[in-house]
Amino acid sequence: MSVLIYTENWDGKFKKLSFELVSYGSEVAKMCNTTVTALSIGKVDETEFKKLGNYGAQKIISVHNDLLETLDNQAYTNVISEISLKEKASVIIISNNNTGKALAPRLSVRLRAGVGSCVSKLPLSINPFTVYKKTYSGNAFAQVVINSDIRIITLAQNSFDLIETENKAVIEK
Repeated sequence: MSVLIYTENWDGKFKKLSFELVSYGSEVAKMCNTTVTALSIGKVDETEFKKLGNYGAQKIISVHNDLLETLDNQAYTNVISEISLKEKASVIIISNNNTGKALAPRLSVRLRAGVGSCVSKLPLSINPFTVYKKTYSGNAFAQVVINSDIRIITLAQNSFDLIETENKAVIEK
């Protein structure tokens, strides 16, 4: 079992959003007593991968193929689902931006996974897996229980602080 984080890159560089996802995923992994794997699709320099390791990624998987140069929801869903099955991911974390909103439902169907969208805090409980999210444009809050074996979380941007750790990341292409 592991926590898989899909990290987006822009022109081969990671932004704060990706580091926030890895920091969040690292804390979720501690709660679940498991490992953290970050997934990057596209051409990225190795120095950028080391930055992900500074925020808690223990393993970084880089997928680079010319056919994946532009976002294709079906192709990205195939890659993320294959990697999640290979890594035996019990939690998949993606951002709650346009990309995440497009990928989460497809991944949910492909993996038969429950989705907690626009989550803004660490899970309240691991058993049952309960997440906290804002609803009604942030005017109310909800606790959502995800009962499936695989859980997908879309993390609201700027909702979690960056947590730097010692870099022990292994990069796999």
